[in-house]
Amino acid sequence: MHTLPAKDIAEFTSRQGVCKSDVKNFLNSVGQAGTEEGDLLSLYYDARLYSWSISTVWAIEAGIRLAYADEVANTGMQAIDKRIETPLPGAHYSIWPQR
Repeated sequence: MHTLPAKDIAEFTSRQGVCKSDVKNFLNSVGQAGTEEGDLLSLYYDARLYSWSISTVWAIEAGIRLAYADEVANTGMQAIDKRIETPLPGAHYSIWPQR
């Protein structure tokens, strides 16, 4: 099962603009979906359901990517700042409500 050590979770919760409890709780459950895609789908569902900020979503995405990275030791902190192509607010395929 893919998991993150407490020090990595603490780093993601310390990012500016994130809801620390949401990031911590979600990243503690990473791996339960069984695949990276499953965890990402769960993230997008929860983000929409609970109206999480985009900073919170990005921090959790980075944590998921790190948990599933094949070569964590080789990529180091570089993997944390890589963002996946997320359906962000304003995109025509967005999961976020239009205002």
